[in-house]
Amino acid sequence: MDNNQHTFSNLEESLQRSIIDLMNYHLSGGALQMMAEEAGDIAPVIKAGLYGLESRKYRQELGGIFTNLEQLMNIPGMNNDVMKELAGVASRLDQAKLKALAPQTSWNNEVTPYVNGPKCLEMLIDEIRKAERYIHLSMMLFFNDHSGNLITQELLAALNRGVKVRMMVNATITALGYEKNLTFGKFSELSDKLTAAGAQIRNTFESYYSADKWEAMRQELKLQGVPESVLFLQDSVQQDVEITGLNVIDHRKFIIIDGITSIIGSLNIGDQYTYETPIDASSTGPVSGHGLGIPAKEEEWHDGCFRIRGAVAKTLNVVFHSRWLLLGGELFNVEDSYYSPDTDLHFGEEECTVFVSFPGNQVNLIQQYYLDLITYACDETIIINPYLIDQDFWDRLQDVGPECSSHLTLCNSLLVNDHPTNRAAVRGNMYTPFCEGVSFYDYSGTGRFSHWKISYDKRSNAVFHGSYNINERSACHDFELGLLVKGQAFADKVKELIDYDLSVSRKVTDKNEFFKYPWLHPSTYLNAATRNYT
Repeated sequence: MDNNQHTFSNLEESLQRSIIDLMNYHLSGGALQMMAEEAGDIAPVIKAGLYGLESRKYRQELGGIFTNLEQLMNIPGMNNDVMKELAGVASRLDQAKLKALAPQTSWNNEVTPYVNGPKCLEMLIDEIRKAERYIHLSMMLFFNDHSGNLITQELLAALNRGVKVRMMVNATITALGYEKNLTFGKFSELSDKLTAAGAQIRNTFESYYSADKWEAMRQELKLQGVPESVLFLQDSVQQDVEITGLNVIDHRKFIIIDGITSIIGSLNIGDQYTYETPIDASSTGPVSGHGLGIPAKEEEWHDGCFRIRGAVAKTLNVVFHSRWLLLGGELFNVEDSYYSPDTDLHFGEEECTVFVSFPGNQVNLIQQYYLDLITYACDETIIINPYLIDQDFWDRLQDVGPECSSHLTLCNSLLVNDHPTNRAAVRGNMYTPFCEGVSFYDYSGTGRFSHWKISYDKRSNAVFHGSYNINERSACHDFELGLLVKGQAFADKVKELIDYDLSVSRKVTDKNEFFKYPWLHPSTYLNAATRNYT
């Protein structure tokens, strides 16, 4: 084994990375044929034992992702000959496509968690003020309310000092506003000011083109030098809309500043998420200097984000660039020192892996991460998510069995929720998992809605956070982004935040709060009829 590891450690770094990407993508169910001209050459190498359940279990024990060849050499069924075959397969694949699909890992990042509006808003303003070269912002919603205007003023100030600003916002859905107030939806009042000051803005609602328009646009983009690894992503989006007839949503929420600082999370920009009012503070001590508590007003939501300093910014810039080009934005070189500064990016000790999904993706690696997380739950595993509607998730959870179920905890705003069928989905599917040992906490006990999307895996000191909802839209039809962070010190901090959430939630103790026979309850039929669309 040691000789084998020594042999493969001498492979070119790019080929090592491709082998790791190949395993992470294919083990989650992704087909390799779309990345090779001769699909038949790949089939004999795919060995059932190597890609079986034991391999997925082993990967989850590591935190849900392979990051080096030494880990691969310890996969059940792996040996020197198989690794050579994998190297041969990896060398024949379209490397750029594989990299675009597989999760990408960086090391030595510094990650800081933020929860609730005041601290999130304060951090966002502070980081925008520090920008010197550029700001790349991708946000589903950007409201014309108090905090939206505060952020806009800081972006205008950045533009005035020469910072380049590129933004992707779903202006069309933002226009619906919230709390029956359409004024909040007038993003155009903000975007007009920003555009006049030099910002470039794209409406992500326009993510699908007619077949004729996309054919012409594809040719034009190709002539401009846009790589096939970007164009084929839009091919998948086009096909998804043509087959399902559903619109697609860019649900991602992230920011990159100067190629060093990144912000990723589940919050949009608006008073529901980034309010200024104080929280109802807890007597519990602060975590990393941040006080714990719940939103003070009903219209404000419990939510959060991570600030990352380090190399993960480069990975996120690639994600931003791909979407930017497909929305008609200008081509720029992500590798250029302007966007990827030649500086020491060793800011901390956290390992960060970026997961992306998009409409029409053959396999959603974020969904597969969650499915493996519950399938192989051990020690202590906690999932907090605003929407628990994905039937694949529930079907898997009901099959987990008591050995893993006793290690699982779910937290969700069961009653205080902006989705009309979330409660029915939970009550209609939770009975068996509850009886087998899964714990359930209802955040509605705070009187507030929790929009926070985060999971904690104690065994591997791993935390997953991002835009992904546990529903069919996120799994099948939307652009989503998630960050897996590994590191004990960071995981311990997040666990303290989660523990507070559980302490203010109501722990369900009666199995009869869930439906033993869902077919007896009309609400479950409404959920079944609408879960693919809402």
